[in-house]
Amino acid sequence: MIEKIIEIKNIGRFIDYKLKSSNQWNGELKQINLIYAPNGSGKTTLATIFKSLKTENGSLIEIKKSSITDDESIVRLKSNHIIEYKNKYWSDIISNIEVFDIHFVEDYLFVGSTLKKQNKVNLYKLILGQKGIEFKNECKTLISKKESLLKRVNSAINEENKLALNARLTQAQKELDTALNEYYSYSNGIFEEHIKFVNKYLSRFSPYIKLTEFSYQKGKGLSDFEIFRIYIVFEIHGRQVHFNAPDLVRKIPNAKYTMSEGDKSAVAFCFFLARLEILGYNDKIIVFDDPLSSFDYGRKTTTIFNLAKIAHNCQQFFLLTHDIHFAKEFNDKLDFNDVLNLKISDNGLSSIITFHDIYNETLSGLQKDLQTVKNYLSNGVISEAERREVIRCVRPILEGIIKTKYFDVLDNNCWLGDIISIINKSTTRLSNLKPIYTDLIELNDFTKAYHHSDSGIQNDLINDQELKNYINLLMQVIEKI
Repeated sequence: MIEKIIEIKNIGRFIDYKLKSSNQWNGELKQINLIYAPNGSGKTTLATIFKSLKTENGSLIEIKKSSITDDESIVRLKSNHIIEYKNKYWSDIISNIEVFDIHFVEDYLFVGSTLKKQNKVNLYKLILGQKGIEFKNECKTLISKKESLLKRVNSAINEENKLALNARLTQAQKELDTALNEYYSYSNGIFEEHIKFVNKYLSRFSPYIKLTEFSYQKGKGLSDFEIFRIYIVFEIHGRQVHFNAPDLVRKIPNAKYTMSEGDKSAVAFCFFLARLEILGYNDKIIVFDDPLSSFDYGRKTTTIFNLAKIAHNCQQFFLLTHDIHFAKEFNDKLDFNDVLNLKISDNGLSSIITFHDIYNETLSGLQKDLQTVKNYLSNGVISEAERREVIRCVRPILEGIIKTKYFDVLDNNCWLGDIISIINKSTTRLSNLKPIYTDLIELNDFTKAYHHSDSGIQNDLINDQELKNYINLLMQVIEKI
């Protein structure tokens, strides 16, 4: 596990971040960590650091190096020991990290609506892993050997030499066929497993999309090495979709016109989830950087369900998001006590990581005002500013509760004074509030002066007992509404 992020220096918006313990957070990371970060504050930078930590790839961090200084980039964190990034190298790596971010689509699947050569190479490595690379290297050697012998046969003049070379060529072809059969036997099983699990998740996120096969370029004149550049073939609403230039004559559906941005991000997410299920994630540190985009809100519930399942069962979980309401719903799906909520914010000099009271930040205006009054009733207040804040809450609380209950007879832009006048003249069900009519007038009169900055009463001290009496009256009125 990653126990602490101690320092980040000169990377993206993190110019000079150093961990500082507070009463709310001592800096220790938990098993489930949710990091809220407004756009542009450093969320993707943090995800990039995690990704770099997996592979010792210093170039990822150097790309994110801060543009406002020439000083070197530094990272210090604690796992079971201190790990540092300095002089463009990590002192150690954490190989069990898996990161899903915006680059997952472009690195492994497609760029825009097109499959590039590098996509095919990267997808091969992702799906078939180290063993696939070993197969590729073995076959590459045998293919080169075969091609070299073929050239020598074609250029041989002496018939005896040609016969000998043909015998060697036949043997080389047998060796290559054996290696390829082993490769196909291995890869086909892996491909079938991925098709099964990707489609399992697609059925929940985009049921009209289906992964049908992993394929590779075929045809005359193409290199034997094309079999190691794989791509994915989809069907959308039962029709095969191509990732190449649109064919207007043959009218073959093209991804550019048939896959929305939401579909593409859903496909990438399903690939990542399938990969986790195949590899197993009990021993992994899983990082999700903004798994839900604006295109995916119709898939929000399914996304949260799958993230929660992974969060509970992996070694350590990080969810980074710019969407505070998505973060709140993720918390609601889990138990707030299980989740460490953090926030990336700007202190004027650098992005910093601090404790995040997401519960209070996502309260509605009415809920916040009720919470202020509740805290006053439980703990009292000390300062004059706190007393004025309690008084300020009275009118919006009454307006909010009355307008919520009588939504069908009151306009949303009614203020408390308007509501009192309407109650007095009402012949509708709003007349039910006439028994508290005079109480509402008294509460309105008490608070009115504190909503006008030019009122002379602003300079008077608020009497504690009077405030307590009016807050008790507020609670009685709420009970009768």
